[in-house]
This record gives sequence, C-alpha cells and structure tokens, in this order.
Amino acid sequence: MMTIEGNVSALAVFMIINSITPGPNNLMLLQGGLKRGYWGCRWHMLGISFGVVIMLWLSYWGMASFVVEHPTLMQIIKIVGTGYLLWLAYHMAKSDFAQIVTLAFESKSLNVGNKQRFGELPLSFWEAVLFQWLNPKAWTMTVVAPTLAILTSNLFAAQLGQFKFGLNNWPLLIMCMAINLICISFWSAGGQQLRRLVTKPLTMRYVHAFIVLMVVYCAVTLWF
Repeated sequence: MMTIEGNVSALAVFMIINSITPGPNNLMLLQGGLKRGYWGCRWHMLGISFGVVIMLWLSYWGMASFVVEHPTLMQIIKIVGTGYLLWLAYHMAKSDFAQIVTLAFESKSLNVGNKQRFGELPLSFWEAVLFQWLNPKAWTMTVVAPTLAILTSNLFAAQLGQFKFGLNNWPLLIMCMAINLICISFWSAGGQQLRRLVTKPLTMRYVHAFIVLMVVYCAVTLWF
C-alpha cells in the first residue's frame, strides 16, 4: 500500500543520491571551491539548485516525456555537454593552479574583485542555470523524479478530494531544491579545505590532475 510518507522519502533519497554523488556539477564545485573558496561558489551553487528545480517543474508538465520520446534530443545534449566538459578540462589542465589560488588569497586580502571569462569556474548564477540543460545527469534526475513527485501529489490530493495537476508540487520542489543545495555545498566546502595544500605545490598538482581526470571521466561516461 503506497503512502505519502513513503513516496516523499523515496523522492528525498533519490535527490540525495543524485545530488551528492560525483558528477559534472560537483566536480566543478570542487574545483571552484579550491579556486575561490566556499563563499566564492555561492552563486554557482544557487544556480545549480535553481536550474534543477526549474527542470523538475517543467518535467511535471510533460518535458520529461518529450525528451524520452525524442532520443535525438538527448544525443544533442550529450554532444554539447561532452564538448563543454572537455573544453573545461583542457583549460583546467593548462592552468597553474597553485598560482591561481595564491592570487585568489591575495585579492581577497586586498578586497580586489576578480573578473573571469564566460565558463570559468566557479560559474555565475545564470551560467550554472544554463549548464543544467547540458548536463545529462541533471536530465536523468528530471526524467525520474517527477514520477515519484506525481505519485505523492496524487496521494495527497486523493485524501483531500481536490486534485489539480501541479497544485501540490511546490512543497516537493522546495524540498528538492533544499536537498540539492545542501548536498552540493559539501563539494564546495571540500574544495575550500583543499586550499590549505597551496603551500605544498607537488601535492596541489596531484590533486589538480586528479580533478581534471575526473572531469574527463565524467565527459566520457555520459555515453555509457
């Protein structure tokens, strides 16, 4: 017998697993946290969570079904998403990360703002929102999650006897956004903790190389 509590729990667990496990968003936040610190990633994190919630909301109205019925669209998303991740990995690989972190520390102490090019980490709010549309992991989340949410909404509405599609989705969207934001914040915090390695250039290079390889790995695994 299905219950509201059971479906809400299933949706929450699904969001936690998909939000906290390694993926393009989290690796970008790890790199961003290492580069600019936790607070420097605030708009990137908010953009990710807002973008995911917008996609979830649109999926309730049929976007998920449309994507499933048109696999060519997902292929295009994979191609563009892979291209961006490989471009990002290339620019990460050729950068002197110890120097970048040192300059970030210096500019913070001098209250100097750091301008960055489009697509550089951490992303701005709207860049992070837009990236979700190129992130196959975000698409996977938005294709599956609405099923759990609609089941929950139907159960809740059946008890009230007044169901309208979408009427009861906003509490679930808020819950999903909160879960996603909390989970991804751990990766930004982890990046900030790694900043202490700036005094150990060799270790920093190994960490930097590992993150770059993981970004390439994510780009490749989009096709498996």
